[in-house]
Amino acid sequence: MYVAGYGCCKQEILASVGPVYDISRFGISFVSYPEDADVLVFQGFYNGKGLRKVINVYNQMVQPKKVIALGKCALESLSYAESEKNDMLYEFKKRIKVDVYVPGCPPRPEAFIYSILRLIEKP
Repeated sequence: MYVAGYGCCKQEILASVGPVYDISRFGISFVSYPEDADVLVFQGFYNGKGLRKVINVYNQMVQPKKVIALGKCALESLSYAESEKNDMLYEFKKRIKVDVYVPGCPPRPEAFIYSILRLIEKP
């Protein structure tokens, strides 16, 4: 699993690795390189340049690949600039198919873990 993005959702994702939630008990681990990942966790806010980087990360991932969009920024706005919001979200959804959406600002670690387990169940 590779986590991309900036913002407060990343702290909730990292909390899932700790001893309280221990996401590794499900056989889930985080990687540092997109080439080693089969799941992309897309979260936080972006500008156009950051969005292009995430699309490049997605293209570097191995097949089959899945995407989780996590948090309010990734689901609704992606950007602080009002004029860029709709264009960037449209561009992202046009290039990358999101498999699971996790709402919240930020979503709790339990919601994140639940979304991964749902993703594993999908064919």
